[in-house]
Amino acid sequence: MRLSLFKFRKRRFDSTTHVSDKSRVSKDSRIGRYCYVGNYCDITRADIGNYVSIANNVTIGPGEHALDRVSTNSLFYSEPYAQLTAAPCRIGSDAWIGVDAIVRRGVTIGIGAAVGANSFVNADVPDFAIVAGSPARLIGYRLNEAQRAVVLESRWWEQDIEVARRLVAGLEETLRRLA
Repeated sequence: MRLSLFKFRKRRFDSTTHVSDKSRVSKDSRIGRYCYVGNYCDITRADIGNYVSIANNVTIGPGEHALDRVSTNSLFYSEPYAQLTAAPCRIGSDAWIGVDAIVRRGVTIGIGAAVGANSFVNADVPDFAIVAGSPARLIGYRLNEAQRAVVLESRWWEQDIEVARRLVAGLEETLRRLA
């Protein structure tokens, strides 16, 4: 008997979140509210915040084979899925992950971070950081330090869309003054 580790229906996500029918999300993943997951994505054992945008063909948390064993084949693992996906991925709220990016098992991407297209992310990404490349490297930050502190304190991503829109509009004005 083969166990299904993936569920293809959108019903298990909040009605405000769109997951493409052409993407796979493992049953042990969680995707927050107001998110978008594009076509042909593969998300395994991940905790994804609210207002996250994931472009097409993104892979988050693929299984990793142990390189220090006699064989790399998972047929020799006592619990293949658990061992291949030992560390969960965490994607902070309002993060954006560009097309064809790969986020390695166990990586945390911070709140408001941006991952460039075709990047291989193999290390944690700080809040509001912009990373790109293979391996992904820090390019800079979306906001300066004072702006980041104000946005983090607001926690706007915990709100429903109408409240969040008002908060974001007010924050935009505040951030212009802090630029």
